[in-house]
Amino acid sequence: MPGSFSGIELARRALQTHQISLETTGHNLANAGTAGYSRQQAVHSATDPYTNPVPFNKLTVGQLGTGVEVRMIRRIRNEYLDTQVRTSTSAYGYWATQEQLYARIESIFTEPTSDGIGDVMTNFFEAWHDLNNSPQDPGVKAAVAELGDELANLMRESHSQLGNISESIVKLKDDGSGNLQVDGGQLKDQVDVVNDILKQVRDLTQGIKKVYAYGNQPNDLLDKRDLLLDQLAEYVPLNVINKNDSGEIELQIFGQEVDFKKKDADYPVATIQYDETNDDILLTMNSITGSSTVSLDNYTDNAPPAGSILSLEMTRNKVEEYRANLVNLSEALKKMVNDQAPFDADSLSTDEFFSGTLGDANDVFRVNPEIMTDPTVIDGEKALNVARWFTISMDGGNVSVGGVDFATYDLDGATFSEYYNAILTNIGANSSTAMNMTDNQYAINEQILSVRDSAQGVNVDEELSMLLQFQYGYQASARVMTTLDELLDHLINRTA
Repeated sequence: MPGSFSGIELARRALQTHQISLETTGHNLANAGTAGYSRQQAVHSATDPYTNPVPFNKLTVGQLGTGVEVRMIRRIRNEYLDTQVRTSTSAYGYWATQEQLYARIESIFTEPTSDGIGDVMTNFFEAWHDLNNSPQDPGVKAAVAELGDELANLMRESHSQLGNISESIVKLKDDGSGNLQVDGGQLKDQVDVVNDILKQVRDLTQGIKKVYAYGNQPNDLLDKRDLLLDQLAEYVPLNVINKNDSGEIELQIFGQEVDFKKKDADYPVATIQYDETNDDILLTMNSITGSSTVSLDNYTDNAPPAGSILSLEMTRNKVEEYRANLVNLSEALKKMVNDQAPFDADSLSTDEFFSGTLGDANDVFRVNPEIMTDPTVIDGEKALNVARWFTISMDGGNVSVGGVDFATYDLDGATFSEYYNAILTNIGANSSTAMNMTDNQYAINEQILSVRDSAQGVNVDEELSMLLQFQYGYQASARVMTTLDELLDHLINRTA
């Protein structure tokens, strides 16, 4: 039979259990607005009855309960929703980054305004038509030179601004031996952030394992780690596997498993290099299997696009493509005009209307300074030879103009205007895709986050009702304790 004081022990356990439950509920309410916080719950469990069945042990009629205890403080978390959230976050990070970069790219090209490259190029060829109608008019010749110079300036400025965007993504620097190394830019900054997050995850994991080893539940540490993993998913494609109940996790980035056993001296985990041969960014990971290198350019061949780091490299490649297209257009324009020789070559030191190369700081693409100084050297009698090229498709073959065969520059079979419009169309299509995908992924991400928050987030109304429940439970347990105390006092002190 239980002793007279067993009831006091039962009441004590009830008081302690409801007090812990009240404190847990208060902890939930205090963190209702804390990012990454998971609702916690004190799990009540009946203690072993008096007495446990053993062989040859006579029991009383029915086992007598001995009260309640908090078996654990449970963290309400759904790993499957975490996986969905991180996958969605990676996709959103990819498209949101592209949207931001394409907004910068589109701002460079001012079309359809009248001061964009397309309109100025049209005006340039129309000026040659006007000169054909008035071959000796010095004013028209000056207009041809000015429009040519304006067109060259716009091309130089657009090419330079695209270069600034590319350099803001990846800044390359000669290491002194002729090799280009990554020296800065958004991509390097984000890789540094990834390394910092990985280091924090490693340190938290060590702390979590120690708490588990002592038989406790590291809820708040787990929340901090999960929040870091959510942040990490913004930058890289991420796969997280909880390996066992010891707090260890398997973390895969770009398909490579991160080694959390590495010391500070072995960090950073991820580094980037520039592959000049292929104009590619290589990401080297210190993984479980050793050092492994991933080509960012080729990663999407076998996996869906995910993470802002991958997006930065993909967009950088597109920017370099646009720059190459502008160079191609300027070279075709220069070759065509110079081949037609619509100027008095005897009056010029160089036999060129356009000189230099787009993007070459030592040989700037521009109208010959001598022509700008004296536009009258332009030969109006040859103006039509230039003007008619505005409607000629150029595919790198030969074309007959005015009975003379000329080799054309390769513009993929397009005219000057069509080729430039194709560049704008490509930019606009990619920008529109990025914008639409960003909106879609944002909506998907918000929906999944809402589902996860409904499962693990703190509902203030619900917690307040639980607070009242545990308050009444505590008060009732205290009343039991008081009653038992009065009974014992009467039994011990007041009986004759």
